[in-house]
Amino acid sequence: MDIKKYLEDLESRIDAEQEEKLLADYWRFAKRQMKDVSYFKPSRTPAPSSIEWEKVYFNDTFDDYDAMIYKQLLRANDQLTEGGGELLSFRPNYGTGLIPSMLGCEVRMMPKAQDSLPAPIHLEWDDILNLNEDYRNGWRPDIRSGLGQKCIDAAHHLQQVLRGYPKLEKYLHIYQPDTQGPCSLAEAIIGSEFYLLVYDEEDEIKDFTELITDTFIRYLQLWKQEFPHCNAEYSFDYGLLFKGGVMIREDACTNIPPDMYEEFFMESDQKILTAFGGGGAHFCGHGDHLLEAFSRLDGLSALNMSQPDMNDMDGLVYPNTIDKDIQIIGMAKFEARRCDRKHIDLKGMVHVGLCVAAWMGEPEKDPRGED
Repeated sequence: MDIKKYLEDLESRIDAEQEEKLLADYWRFAKRQMKDVSYFKPSRTPAPSSIEWEKVYFNDTFDDYDAMIYKQLLRANDQLTEGGGELLSFRPNYGTGLIPSMLGCEVRMMPKAQDSLPAPIHLEWDDILNLNEDYRNGWRPDIRSGLGQKCIDAAHHLQQVLRGYPKLEKYLHIYQPDTQGPCSLAEAIIGSEFYLLVYDEEDEIKDFTELITDTFIRYLQLWKQEFPHCNAEYSFDYGLLFKGGVMIREDACTNIPPDMYEEFFMESDQKILTAFGGGGAHFCGHGDHLLEAFSRLDGLSALNMSQPDMNDMDGLVYPNTIDKDIQIIGMAKFEARRCDRKHIDLKGMVHVGLCVAAWMGEPEKDPRGED
């Protein structure tokens, strides 16, 4: 795929003055210096494209680095076209199978028309037991195997492609691939019986979680060696900016009770945060029951949640986030409107816009019927 004309189009539309101001505002927010407003809602002046940006399916990007870059640039094009307030960003996006692929999972393509990322196929329980035994005997997976090296190569290819486009080199931020989180990885690799095995095979699940956590940390350390600019005290992720060096995605945690999270996964999340100087956590859906435990994670600086309408924002979310110096990033606009109506002061600790569940667009109205 020839992406030169699309790079030239973006380069011509990026307003360096606007990007500098936007970035300065994000830094002010991330450093907790935005106390003059209830919440942070950034935007740009729209800069529509003069060319047509064609549709590319995820399946077409798997073996074509230029197509992968183009697919990621579509989001940057949308931000400039619509005047969105998201920082321009890129990650090599091969789905949630990155770390599972290092542990032997097949990564299977979805039907092309579905336009969905590939997914890992879970292992048999005997395979998990064999991995645990190997790990106890000193084996560690090759972190460049599976999709590991592919993600690194894709990001290096982007760096080469951007040479000669100074504004894109400066304002298109590369960030970590989708390393998920220990609980989500355990569920993906083991399969749905994971939720029973935490009761029936407690010790083996704990050992497997240790293996997953070690692999996560080793891979992200490699990523940061390859891309030193990602070693900063603050991270760019999905167009957002937050304090710390890592984002932990724990969607599967929403399916378990707090005591199970604390027993099986809280220590792993803490190890990851400690290894990278803190960072953020993400979940989709209903996860407010976990937030008191999350709030006790040392170094957790930000929470990214997709659906406030499924959570007790006033009773559980805000008391365990903004009241404890944990910012909320990527919050739905309808929740900000609700807070305005009810005169709820978010203390400059909430960023509004961008992130909703991966499978849906942001609703125009509050799903709770409060708009």
